[in-house]
This record gives sequence, structure tokens and C-alpha cells, in this order.
Amino acid sequence: MKIKDVFLDGILLIGCGKMGGALLDGWIENGLKLENAFVIEPKPNKRLQNLEKRGLTLNPKYALEVGTCLLAIKPQNMDYLLKYFPKKVSFSILISVIAGTPISKLRDVFGGSKSIYRAMPNTPSLVSAGITAIYGEDGSNLEKVDLLMSSVGNTVRLKKEDHIDVATAISGSGPAYAFLLIESMALIGVELGLSKDISLNLAKNTVFGAGKLCMAVSDSPEILRENVTSPGGTTEAALKVLMNENSLKNLMGDAIKAAHQRSLELRK
Repeated sequence: MKIKDVFLDGILLIGCGKMGGALLDGWIENGLKLENAFVIEPKPNKRLQNLEKRGLTLNPKYALEVGTCLLAIKPQNMDYLLKYFPKKVSFSILISVIAGTPISKLRDVFGGSKSIYRAMPNTPSLVSAGITAIYGEDGSNLEKVDLLMSSVGNTVRLKKEDHIDVATAISGSGPAYAFLLIESMALIGVELGLSKDISLNLAKNTVFGAGKLCMAVSDSPEILRENVTSPGGTTEAALKVLMNENSLKNLMGDAIKAAHQRSLELRK
């Protein structure tokens, strides 16, 4: 199943910032024809303007009928969208990547006959290395939704809508946790005498390589950690600090639970 063969009835993208732009690029790279692509974006960049010249429809002024619509706007713009948008377009499949807006609210506005899905991608989608959590009450179009979101990385399918908030705390916010780790490792390297460039290069490539190795093999993270840890060696000395009573596991648990709680509070 390929995007170019499935979405012949058109895709409308509402919001084409960083995430929306990454998705659009992924769709085009995976075969979406520009004549089947429609974008509403009040501040189009040069990339969008060039795509318009090649056949993409940008900010149509007329009523629109497409098969699929994806909402990729900021949560603070949601009320404005819900007030004005439904009058201008019709579609059968709706995908929302807007945090904090449940399917029940989307259904109230867009109608009970729509097939509605929520998706939570993360920022590595910008380099086609994202992970997107997907949930929908109606499974009939799940393959289509998965096809669109997998254009920027991997996907997982959730069984409960509430799990979107958990995914937000783990993978949605998660890149920031990894960036903080890299930042911290690099700063300590400088403190211990390395140049800033070398220390940052070591830290970035270490985290990248560890993630790639973890994805490439079937061993659990626990086994991989143990494989690096020689008795009486440098890694063991470090892990005695990271795994003490105030362990990294406990600290990370508190952080993810805080992000999860905030995600619940942001629901509209």
C-alpha cells in the first residue's frame, strides 16, 4: 500500500509549520502527487510557495472536498479553527496531532459520521526518525492513518485514548530528555578539560549510537547496559552513582509522571 495509490481523493493539511512541513515532505517523498495535496497555512514559507508552482493547492479560497484532513496547528489556535473551519471543507477521515484535544470534542464539531484519529508524533520526525502514537475509535481507516504517519518514522497503535497522554510524556517530550543528557555530558567533558566541540561531538554520537544499537538488536536495554559494564571498571563506577537511592530511574519516573500530569491538565 503506497500513499500515491491510496490518497487519490486528496489530503488537506491544516497548519504547515515544522511538524506539518515534515509530514508533507514525507508524503511527497513517498509518492503523494502534488495535485492531490492541499495546504492551509497563513504564513507559507518559500518551500510551500515553490510547491504551489508545481501543483500543490495553497490556501484555497473555495469550499473543498477531500478524503482526508490532518490538523497540525498549535493548541492555542484550536478554538478559532473549530469555529470557522468546518464550514469550508468536507472529508471522511480526520487526523489530529493537536495535543490536549480529545476525539469527543472533534466529533462534536465535525460530526459523528467522520472517522477520527489522534496521533502524537515527536520532533525527530523532522529527520524521518520519529515515533508516532496513534489512536482511533474506528479501526476501519487505521492502515491509512498509519501509512501517513509512518512517512516520518515508526508508529505504534494505542488501545485507549488516555494512552495518548502517556505517549506524550514518554516520546512526545522525550527528545528533550535526550537533549538534556547530551547537554549535560558535553558540559562535564568541558569541565574535565575537553574542548567544547570535541565534548559535544562525543556526547551526541554516543547517545545516537546507543539508540541505534538498541534498535538494531533484540537484546533488552538492561542486557545492553550489562554488556558495557565490566566489573571494577569505569562504567560500573558511573552506574553506582546513577543507580543509587536517588537513581536516574526514579528521577526519570518523576519527570515523566510530571509531563503526564501536565498533559492531562491541558485537555480541553
